[in-house]
Amino acid sequence: MISADIFTSQKCGVYVHIPYCKSKCAYCAFVSGCDFDTQERYVRSLLREIRCFSGKNIVADTVYIGGGTPSCLYRGGIESIISAIRDSFCVSADAEITVEANPESCDVSFSDEIKSAGVNRVSIGLQSANDDVLAKIGRIHTKADFVKAVDVLQCKGIDNISSDIILGLPGETRNDVESGIELLSRCCAHISMYALSVEEGTPLYTSGYLPDDDITADMYEFACNLLENKGFFRYEVSNFAKIGKESKHNRKYWTMQPYIGIGVAAHGYDGKRTRYYHADVMTNYLTDGGVVEVKLSESDLYNEYIMLALRTERGIDESDFASRFGYSFFDRNAEMAEKYIKLGVVERNGGRIRIAPNKMFVMNGIIEDFMLD
Repeated sequence: MISADIFTSQKCGVYVHIPYCKSKCAYCAFVSGCDFDTQERYVRSLLREIRCFSGKNIVADTVYIGGGTPSCLYRGGIESIISAIRDSFCVSADAEITVEANPESCDVSFSDEIKSAGVNRVSIGLQSANDDVLAKIGRIHTKADFVKAVDVLQCKGIDNISSDIILGLPGETRNDVESGIELLSRCCAHISMYALSVEEGTPLYTSGYLPDDDITADMYEFACNLLENKGFFRYEVSNFAKIGKESKHNRKYWTMQPYIGIGVAAHGYDGKRTRYYHADVMTNYLTDGGVVEVKLSESDLYNEYIMLALRTERGIDESDFASRFGYSFFDRNAEMAEKYIKLGVVERNGGRIRIAPNKMFVMNGIIEDFMLD
């Protein structure tokens, strides 16, 4: 188990990983599986880990239960996890408490449970509004299942709903993307939109499928414009929200604030120099947690800060950068920054440096130029 002392008396996010799915999607490389026999034992291990933080006066202002598919956990499991978090942390009265769900398991009993537990935000996966595309990638729900699940949540008074769209899926068209955004804009306050990454070891990788980068880029630009017209603003390259509905928990990752990761394969960060991660094999986690701590070097911190900040619409806050590193961003990057500013690739305004909005989809090469070797 991780030493809870590195987080004492701080505001932190708390992430809990639920590694169970009814079916594994063809693109998924996350640590998850379909063996439900270990669920109760796994939750007991989660509760033990959570209780290690009891009495440390740690304020949890965001809680995120992700997966996997938390909605396919046995009923009562989510409520017991959130209850343990409330017992062990000082959970803020206005804490953002998010649980992920899939449409096929987001039913009345799940909605009743999370509402009772105080969940106030649900992230429910759609991925595509085309049932044929969903079938090709191994999703076991339909568009109609998604609509039904959203109706159930809203009937329980849960209306802070987020969902996902993936660009570049097999057989996906621009019309599919438009249909998905039309659907989500009517029922969601937050939309995540990711370009498909085909990871080694996944069925999509084995099939030899690769998305066309140019088509995906065109879809992204088209979708960004459509989302803006629907009242969603981009605050990170893959995340769009109505005003005030940004993910507070995910913002912690991008701004290098402390967060506690609990469960198999979960990662955490103390906000300073220590990152840690749990074993990504269930048997190892159930035995001893398999926690590994990593001390970040100065160059590690710098590279992570650059990479994460430039993914966001707000970019790098020059005063925050100087307070963290003891020198200005331009002390190290003047030549490269001035070149990119002249090219219109990077913007500097109001004490902030950011990638130009129309260059966000091709940001990786730009970011790499500002990172240390």
